[in-house]
Amino acid sequence: MRGQHLLRRTPSLARGGIRPLPRQPFPKGPNNNASVPQTASNAVRSKSSAPAPPSLFQLFLERYNAALNKRPLFIKASAASVIFFASDSGTQRIMEPEKDFDLARAGSGAAFGVVATAWLHYWWGFLEVAVGKRLPTSTHRLSNTLAKVFLDQAIGAPMYIYTYFVITNFLQDWNATAKKTTKNATDLLDKTCHKAALMLPPTMMRHWTLWPAVHTFNFYYMPLHHRVLVQNLVLVGWSGYLSHLNNGGLLTPDGEMEVTRELIRRKTVKLSKRKTVKLQQTKEGTVRIQQS
Repeated sequence: MRGQHLLRRTPSLARGGIRPLPRQPFPKGPNNNASVPQTASNAVRSKSSAPAPPSLFQLFLERYNAALNKRPLFIKASAASVIFFASDSGTQRIMEPEKDFDLARAGSGAAFGVVATAWLHYWWGFLEVAVGKRLPTSTHRLSNTLAKVFLDQAIGAPMYIYTYFVITNFLQDWNATAKKTTKNATDLLDKTCHKAALMLPPTMMRHWTLWPAVHTFNFYYMPLHHRVLVQNLVLVGWSGYLSHLNNGGLLTPDGEMEVTRELIRRKTVKLSKRKTVKLQQTKEGTVRIQQS
């Protein structure tokens, strides 16, 4: 009854000049559903929920991962080559600023970077499979890591350092060789292998003060495809140090003997001059030098 009464009163309201407001339909969204009008609070909420633009490091990492998935060995080798070249160039500028830039020296380091990265790519892949069969990462993660670090530092690291000395010294000396014959190349290779064998023990003692800790972190936390990248980042400084050792910063036993003999010779000459040169004053008051 009450609803009918209200319906009867509607025409009277119209006659009195009061008309009901027409309904305004909500605007349709892209899905043809009624959407709620955007208020100020909704606008603030939508701005705050918008994703922040990626940083330069994130963009670099995304592009690096994409390239790494397509051509892993090429990307790793290229990065190592650039790092060795730049690090050696910086070492030359810092340690020997008065000398001209030695392109052959920097280029030999870049060549080694390619060879060493190819070696690490397959060597670490082998370690991952061989050690993983005995000590699965899911149940023996720490033991798996320590076993890989031990094998890498006992087998892989000495081969890495020895190859560095052979390749870099051979390329540098070969570039300075006037007659490039097969016999000269063979003799030079024997010489560089002998020098590398002499420089290996003292260099490994320095190597083991840094790299076991680096690779323990690397093998434990980093996935296989990013481990060479971690090594390359540390190589920014280490490769420059290797270059310094290889170019006069580290004396081999033969070199130490030569330096010792030279010091003894100079000291002997100095002492002999003091003993053999005598000053005698004559009766006339003049000074005469007499050598015995």
